[in-house]
Amino acid sequence: MIRVVVVDGFSSGKFVAKRLNEEGCVLMHVASSVNLDSYYYNLFDYALYDQLIVNADFPATLAEVERFEPQFIIAGAETGVLLADELNERLQLPYRNDFDQSLARRNKYDMIQCVTHAQLPAARQFAAASWAQAEAWVMLHGRFPVVIKPLESAGADGVFICDDLYDCEVAVGKLLGSTNKLNILNTQVLIQEYLAGLEYVVNMVSLDGQQLVTEVVRYQKQRSRHGGILYDIDELIGPDSAVYPVLVAYTRAVVQCLGIRNGASHAEVMFTDDGPKLVEIAARTDGILRPGVSRQTTGLGQIDALVMSITAPDEYAQVLARGYDYRLLQHTYTVCLINRAPGCFDKGLFLTELLKLESFFDAVFYVDDGQEIGLTHDVFSQPGTVYLVHADSSVIAADYRRIRVLETQGIYLVTE
Repeated sequence: MIRVVVVDGFSSGKFVAKRLNEEGCVLMHVASSVNLDSYYYNLFDYALYDQLIVNADFPATLAEVERFEPQFIIAGAETGVLLADELNERLQLPYRNDFDQSLARRNKYDMIQCVTHAQLPAARQFAAASWAQAEAWVMLHGRFPVVIKPLESAGADGVFICDDLYDCEVAVGKLLGSTNKLNILNTQVLIQEYLAGLEYVVNMVSLDGQQLVTEVVRYQKQRSRHGGILYDIDELIGPDSAVYPVLVAYTRAVVQCLGIRNGASHAEVMFTDDGPKLVEIAARTDGILRPGVSRQTTGLGQIDALVMSITAPDEYAQVLARGYDYRLLQHTYTVCLINRAPGCFDKGLFLTELLKLESFFDAVFYVDDGQEIGLTHDVFSQPGTVYLVHADSSVIAADYRRIRVLETQGIYLVTE
């Protein structure tokens, strides 16, 4: 039996672990910290794992992992990327990534620097430890908007689009000295030029330096009243799209320069007037994916492909050798719920209405009935996600509009 360590098996890592378990793997879970946000443990299935440990002291963690005798160590969520890299490097397991680029796969400033040094297009940027430093760079840059965010974060946590110097000062003031959702103290902020264009996601799974593209997704996002980023729609596009080969070629180059040789990668890329430019990339699976949706829409999504690369590498090599990526079997929207008013959550009536939608496939809620919820301002404050799947994209678009109308009516809120 294949023995796999999953570091922070949260987010879509829950589904990776479930699939590995179904394939007969023996699993150990390592929580990267004792101080992880409770958000990550939502719907976490302890029963999938033979052993569970919490990393409070690296030498002790390494010793426990060595005793488990794993053949693979993977990160299930963004919080686990660095620890998974460190454990892989210490044990010299074959299914690992270049350790020299480990920090660049997490730190967004180092990431863009690495991409730029590889002579790939990327955003202009600056890392500031004070408002004075940030102000000087913004003034020198001379153009608005600019993007200000933590050097290490996920899910649009702490990301601000700033239209003037006052917005910049407010954003820097909120971030410096605060602790983000990855439990990392923000001692610096990253300031980047605003990339205008359409944003895409390019998901891949690598094995021995060869990449299989599993999804290319067009993002639609909204801005909150305070300059934050709200995820709206993820729309899967087909390989026949005009932008597909350009996005894929660029992302392959990014994956290679950042040393991602094995496992999943999740890249956010802006397609600008000058072509694709990296927003950021993560060495783990796309957090919003669900294997059931992928089987309906592409046949083999990133989660199943990752598991195949571990449990059936010969079969995976055959998939790579066929010379083409996924096919678009059906259309899909992943709809991120955006709550606009405070209240108590109740999914009952909302689910009744969702089941009437022709393209409704699934809904996942991150809060419990009766729980008080506030306004959505990032991924971590979304009440849930709705998955729409259909052969006709116009049906999906109409159902999406219906969901947003229901939200404006407060369909899942019970006000006091």
